[in-house]
Amino acid sequence: MKRLIVLIMAITVLLSTSAFAAAPSEEVMFLQGSAVEVGTMWGEVNRDSILKAYNTFISRAEGKEDALRRFAKLSIDLSKKINCSYWIDELNAIADTVGIDRELYIAFTFGRYRDLALLYEGVGCTSFAVAPPATKDGQIIFHKTRETAVDLQSAYLKKITEVPSGDKKPYKFFGEMGTADTGVSFFVNEKGLAGGADVPAQWQHKECYVGPYEGELPYVDPPKYDGFMNHYVPRYIAEHCKNVDEAKEVLHSFAEKGYIASGKLGTNYLFVDAKGKILQIADNCYKIIEERENPPLLNAGDEYEGIYFTVSRRNDYGSPEDALVSHHGEITIELVNSPKVSKHSALWNFARAQSSATILIDPENPETLTTIFVTLPAYGYSIPFLMGASATPKALVDGTVYETQRGSFKYSEFYEAGVNDEWRKFIYTMREKVKKGEDVTKEMNDNFLQMVNLVLSMNH
Repeated sequence: MKRLIVLIMAITVLLSTSAFAAAPSEEVMFLQGSAVEVGTMWGEVNRDSILKAYNTFISRAEGKEDALRRFAKLSIDLSKKINCSYWIDELNAIADTVGIDRELYIAFTFGRYRDLALLYEGVGCTSFAVAPPATKDGQIIFHKTRETAVDLQSAYLKKITEVPSGDKKPYKFFGEMGTADTGVSFFVNEKGLAGGADVPAQWQHKECYVGPYEGELPYVDPPKYDGFMNHYVPRYIAEHCKNVDEAKEVLHSFAEKGYIASGKLGTNYLFVDAKGKILQIADNCYKIIEERENPPLLNAGDEYEGIYFTVSRRNDYGSPEDALVSHHGEITIELVNSPKVSKHSALWNFARAQSSATILIDPENPETLTTIFVTLPAYGYSIPFLMGASATPKALVDGTVYETQRGSFKYSEFYEAGVNDEWRKFIYTMREKVKKGEDVTKEMNDNFLQMVNLVLSMNH
């Protein structure tokens, strides 16, 4: 009891208005506007990390400049074919702001992860979805843990509001990836569609805590490099699809038209939407090779509806599936976003656990009340914020949160429980105001910055 009282007092002090007042504008970014405006802001904030990643890439590609420029032209042409030429406008603005070659930067950002696919075979990610009938009160939850080589990580809200004639107008979305990228690893958009791209489970047999795979490995034969890698396909779906049916249609279309490329490994995707519909779908670049709607979790010979993992992991502490199975029908976001499930030690590898997010989709007001618990890196404290915010704290965009938590090792599930308590109180208040039709944007922006500052303070 004494420990609990100390915790409550600590959280109360940290969240008091004297500790973290409303944000000065220089502490946050409004990543909304034309693609040129958004790209310029991104380049200004992330200039140093973009230069570092870009120069490393270019040094490895010595003597291949002509090939990179051909690949950049291919990427530009494909972006135009899918009515996303604003992607190129955004990238050109970043390149101009940072002071680097436009074409080579386009080749870098569209193609840099092809090397990762080849050099880091066995490195994988894990996604899962939890929806009714598995959850309490109809909660709809998506999670992804991203494992890859060490890279400065960024998370943000973005909405491109002005696009060239003929382009599709994008939805607002939350995305996460490296600070040098404009693609995304995972997302949720204003329509309540969440998803992410993973290395297929068959290729994770060398990963920690994953059992051996028995069966034919789904090689991409011949390997395919001319198309969109799996960080731009999720961005397209985030900006242009409102449910899993539309996401499925896009993936079938992209595969049939030859727009997808991922070397030799293919890609597995998991999506869940505001109706609680789950879709697992995988491609080998040339065609869709797996497709399942609302697949159940298979655990110890039993099926559990409303739970699905892209890959099963288990270590000496058990599996993240265990807590979900034992609470089937009563699962909540607090359980999912805890060391028992999303932060279970079997779910991530210490050296490569770059990021994660646990997302609670609000089925009635997804554009406002969906909650994102973003975690940079995956073993740190989660930062909860609401989709209705319009400003992202710079510390989350420029990698400060990632770098701070990566080196502090001060995570405590007891203190995170206190952060969850603050989130519950805040979202209750926001839900009542949204029902009344009130504009809650400023309150959500202020709370977002408070949560980021709180987590930074908990790492010192």
